[in-house]
Amino acid sequence: MEAESFGDLGVSGQMGDSSEESDDLDECDSYGYEAIDRSCKIVYADQLNPLQYTPRVQIWLGGPDPLDIIRVYSNEGDLSKSIPPHWHFITFGFSDLYGDERVHRRVERGEPSGFGFELTLRVRRNIEDTDPPDWASTLINKLARYVFHTGNVLHVGDHIPWHKPLDGESCCRIQHMLVAEDPQLLDLDTPYGTIEFRQLVGVMDDEIKAAQKWKGAGMLHLLQESPDVGPFFVTDMDRKKSLFEKNPSLQAMVMEGIEKDGSNMGHVTAVFRWRLLNQESGEHTPKRSLKMKETGATPADNNNDNKENIVLDEDQDDDLLHVEPIDAVQLCFDAEAAELLPMVVKARLKKGRFFIFRSADNHAVHLVPSTHDQTVFVNDVQPMKAMGTDLQIFCTQALIEEMSEALEELQTVDEDLSRYPKLFQFSSPSVQVAVYPRGQLSMSRKDSPPE
Repeated sequence: MEAESFGDLGVSGQMGDSSEESDDLDECDSYGYEAIDRSCKIVYADQLNPLQYTPRVQIWLGGPDPLDIIRVYSNEGDLSKSIPPHWHFITFGFSDLYGDERVHRRVERGEPSGFGFELTLRVRRNIEDTDPPDWASTLINKLARYVFHTGNVLHVGDHIPWHKPLDGESCCRIQHMLVAEDPQLLDLDTPYGTIEFRQLVGVMDDEIKAAQKWKGAGMLHLLQESPDVGPFFVTDMDRKKSLFEKNPSLQAMVMEGIEKDGSNMGHVTAVFRWRLLNQESGEHTPKRSLKMKETGATPADNNNDNKENIVLDEDQDDDLLHVEPIDAVQLCFDAEAAELLPMVVKARLKKGRFFIFRSADNHAVHLVPSTHDQTVFVNDVQPMKAMGTDLQIFCTQALIEEMSEALEELQTVDEDLSRYPKLFQFSSPSVQVAVYPRGQLSMSRKDSPPE
């Protein structure tokens, strides 16, 4: 997921104090809002009027920003515990604040309220800083727009590849995020449902790649033990070196974890397409586009094996619910997406776990090493089948071993453009993997999938 996916976002709103609430709060119950407010006051009892960002126009009145409030508290930290002074950003609005269905569907007590969480972010505060950075609220609002637009939920352990400095400064190396549990704010059980506080943690390239190849929880533990991040997961935009650059031995620990545990990342949104091949001519043939409905996919790289399933839309015509056997297929990857393939084979398929690549325009390939799951419609007799833009490939042990050896070179991105596209051919089943230069998959006219 990239920052550009959300489009431009202006200033979220004017800063003010918490006494300037919307008049709507006086006209209805606001148990969700009050529960979050009390939770904040437990931690920051001495800051009764914190700074906050509010939208110029609320979302239920047609405004573009879905969050009611982003509060900002000043946390003094504790340097003896590797907790530096920082700004603590806390959202109001991913969950149901008012219970009147103006934004979220009303649920029973004990069920997730709204999306079931609020986001927080802790940004290191320098001695000379008197105001919190505006970029942080802009970043949070971009994520909020995505969550509200897609209905996808951010879970603890998820990875968010952002691919640009979080603060917009070109020299900053903090360009991605992990999702952790906020270390201070407690989970809430309100009349409108339950709320968890999930914290964004800014990380560098090799840190998010380690989380992808292994597991988010493992990487979060390493960050928590590091004095540069610490137990409160404070994002330091001035951090110059990654954990692995400061302590190379941690890389071996990650590799041992992959060997032992495999990878917890079950699917990822990436730059890729798939298309049919004519086995005799090698030419590309168009595929049918069938209407489908999905549940559970996240915008972030997901660390839960059970969060995505194929669900058919019961209202569509029976003729459209057609599963087509496939003889030959080409999988086209951007070089950055292809960098994950060795991990997918080694830490997922070899461990008997599926993996799903999904594109922003809803193409998906399900790599399936087992046929026991009820959502799997391939087998060793018909190893490739398509349903609309979803493709399933049954990966036999022979294919997994073949891919493991052939795709090993993709572990690092090759910057020599003359070596692209890179083609890897597998015969049983007939799968061709095509890798294109980073950022150029849609630019190649001859070899890339048609728009």
